[in-house]
Amino acid sequence: MPHRFETAAETSGEDQDLLGALPDEILQHVLSFLPSDEIVPTCLLARRWRDLWKSTPALRISDAENRFWDYRDMHEFVNHLLLLRDSEPMDICEINYSRYLGWGVLGKKRPFKYVGTWIRYALRHKARVLRVIIHKENKHFELDSAPLISQHLTVLELSGVQLDDRALDLSRYPALKDLKITECIIVARKISSQSLRHLIVNDNVFGPGLRIQISIPSLVSLHLKGFAGRTPVLESMPLLETAHVALGAECDDRCDNSSSGNCGKDTCKGCHDCPDGPERCVLLRGLSNATDLKLIAELNVFIFKRDLIFCPTFSKLKTLLLFGWSVAVDPSSVVFLLQHSPVLEKLTLQLYKVPEGSQNPENHYAFAHLKIVEGERREVEESAQNFLKSHYGIPVDLIKIQEPNGSSYSSSEMTIVIS
Repeated sequence: MPHRFETAAETSGEDQDLLGALPDEILQHVLSFLPSDEIVPTCLLARRWRDLWKSTPALRISDAENRFWDYRDMHEFVNHLLLLRDSEPMDICEINYSRYLGWGVLGKKRPFKYVGTWIRYALRHKARVLRVIIHKENKHFELDSAPLISQHLTVLELSGVQLDDRALDLSRYPALKDLKITECIIVARKISSQSLRHLIVNDNVFGPGLRIQISIPSLVSLHLKGFAGRTPVLESMPLLETAHVALGAECDDRCDNSSSGNCGKDTCKGCHDCPDGPERCVLLRGLSNATDLKLIAELNVFIFKRDLIFCPTFSKLKTLLLFGWSVAVDPSSVVFLLQHSPVLEKLTLQLYKVPEGSQNPENHYAFAHLKIVEGERREVEESAQNFLKSHYGIPVDLIKIQEPNGSSYSSSEMTIVIS
């Protein structure tokens, strides 16, 4: 009898169904990485799959890639999904309006009217991660319509949302560890938490005249960059390890007449309209326990320079990067920081064009504990060496100039690394 070959149909039994052999919990975990509108159709695969989607521990809603005809189609789908979903706990909830909806929709319709309902559903079902992302050109969704409370939320990411004091009452999230706020309008007066470990506040708009207070003693890392409005006040953060603070062109703490915010002119909004005057340390005292600091500011932003009046000591600081805020034209700021950083091991200076002919021996600082100076240069090497020696007292034999690896700096900038 001739040998009989098995057909594909005959070899596709249960022993070949590797995916189907997995437990329901693993299948649901795999499904949880998909957008919700792709999970639901899996109910058509086989009888076993009919109800798996109902217990998937994730809700991922997105209007990207034309997933829905319009926002009303998305609303209808999500509302029906939540009605049919089992009451199982949820690990993650993502709500993403990634497309610009247009003024016709934003002005007359309510494209975000169910977002609060979806958020409350997720929190009631013990979601640990919540992300709400609204396209930055859409009208900001106001996250203040009803109190939100969760004992389980550990990660909160908000973008394109308007936040008031109630929305940022983090005491209602006692397990929260990570908070990321980007491209939001923040009209709150305070951000406080006893549990938060990591905070990112980037590219936001703060309310007019408000200087927000950030009081998070448990914080380990901080990113504060690119905001419009007054610089927030940082309260004591004894556990802080790393911080990156960048004060850009839209920071209101700026003055073209004074580097310390005290020009005395009534017409200067930066100095005159400062709500708390010059008697309060805004940033540096709150950052004084960090081991790794990056401090960046436009040249006419005065808040770092003003904070030096309060003489905080950076007793744990080991690496420091400085860029802008008159580092080149007024080296005394750098010298002051070095004198108050007793264990500093590495200093990076990103300078604008190296000034010529300035000599200030009073600003020399003892660099005995620093082993080498490495610089990325676009100016003449000799000019850079003379600048470092005259302003900071760094011996020329410790200075090593290297070509930059990339082109991220303009031709008028240079980077010095002392380590």
